[in-house]
Amino acid sequence: MTKKQEEALKVAITYIENNGYAPTFRELAELLGVKAVSAVHTLFSRLKAKGIVTWEYDKPRTLKILKREVT
Repeated sequence: MTKKQEEALKVAITYIENNGYAPTFRELAELLGVKAVSAVHTLFSRLKAKGIVTWEYDKPRTLKILKREVT
């Protein structure tokens, strides 16, 4: 896992713990200081391919953390 992926995962976990629901990719972009939502989508697509997260395509706030351990 890259440092950027690790940071993004930590931000998503913290958001879910604090709010009780998942952030949108736009909210994650804001929290990570990234202008392009597509960059965040790419980060999480790679985490999804590794089996760390999942979400339902075209539905907001469906991000689920499958593996909480950040290694």
